[in-house]
Amino acid sequence: MKARSFAIPTLSLSPSEAHKVEAEVAALLKQTLQIECDFLSKAGTLGGQQWKELKTRDHFTIYKERHRARSRARSWDPTATSRSLSMVDQEDMVSMKKNQQVPMIVSTGHVKGTVEDVVFGFAAGDEVSWRIRTAYMKDQFADAKFVATIKQPTEEQPLNYLCIKWFVSEFPKVISAFVHPRDFLVSEASGVKVDGLGKRFGYYIITDYVHPMISKMDDCGVVRSSISMCFIIREVSPGKVHVFSRGFVDPKGDLSPNITAALAARPMAGLARTAEASIAKKLMWLITQQQRKRCEQPQQEDQQVETESCTSCDRPRGFLKGRLTPCRLCRDEFCSRCIIQRTLVVDVSRNVITERTYSFCLSCILKAKRMSPHTVAVDAIRPSTGRPNVISISSQRTASDVSSQSRSSDRRMSLIDR
Repeated sequence: MKARSFAIPTLSLSPSEAHKVEAEVAALLKQTLQIECDFLSKAGTLGGQQWKELKTRDHFTIYKERHRARSRARSWDPTATSRSLSMVDQEDMVSMKKNQQVPMIVSTGHVKGTVEDVVFGFAAGDEVSWRIRTAYMKDQFADAKFVATIKQPTEEQPLNYLCIKWFVSEFPKVISAFVHPRDFLVSEASGVKVDGLGKRFGYYIITDYVHPMISKMDDCGVVRSSISMCFIIREVSPGKVHVFSRGFVDPKGDLSPNITAALAARPMAGLARTAEASIAKKLMWLITQQQRKRCEQPQQEDQQVETESCTSCDRPRGFLKGRLTPCRLCRDEFCSRCIIQRTLVVDVSRNVITERTYSFCLSCILKAKRMSPHTVAVDAIRPSTGRPNVISISSQRTASDVSSQSRSSDRRMSLIDR
């Protein structure tokens, strides 16, 4: 697909326009928190008469609103009993936005990690972090552009942001041959806050945005679609969070209900990857910090000393017994049973996202896992980090999919070369 981001202008919103977006996002967050509270008060269950299980993955379940439930004028009823909870009816922002025939999608489940880890996995408050998230979350964009920033991350709140984005969603090849591409113009917000009870929670919101300077692209064969989703993340025990989300995706046109539901479920299904994305970002940060120290103090760089056995299990090095591999961080050597391979994003400065696979020991993986993402997030927003300035995401692919490009990119990435 040809890049269409050139037709999308960068916006300078007026104070009133920015305030309107902030107010809408705040109202959507407040309403979703109320609905989440109702849901949890009923032991986190959904009634089978109104909701149908759509997909289950990694302790995470996605539900689709049944058609007969949509035909009723109910916007939220988790138990489908005669006494419904939080019948917000006309006040339901999400229900008012969507076509009645489009199903509401609700997801609930648990993810390993902390609130900050999940939010850090979502975090995409600038062009570079958006590209990094796209790679780790496996977002499928044919084209995209960062349109405006309303609230930037700060050193005090490095995970909080509010911005306007535009992107073209990429369909699977079996579908794209028969349907027009779909684009979205959205406001996106993420961060960590404290609710009325004094409890910390994370949130991620993506919802429709309309601006007179960004018109639909029907003449280009692109259908402007509609979306509204809100995710609430809460810690339920050390290293474990509960995620509740509610929303819809309306691709417009004549797509079948099954395809519509699948498109809505796709961003929810990626939730399991948020904590892993956070760990990957922290591992990459640790590598970068290590390399910077070596560049600043080259005389103190230790030479690699070959060991005779695995540092973890003492498995000996020997003929036909398997070679030992050094951990990229601690440099100790480990056998194949004790080493872990992780693919990290090392370069997002070009249209091709470059990824490399590194070897880590369990101890260093756990170090990154237990490390707070706050320091990494703060470092990412500082100008001194020297991150590339990426303007748009046009027809992006990962370098791991193109081995020759990956090899050539490896030679360019001297900053993190071993």
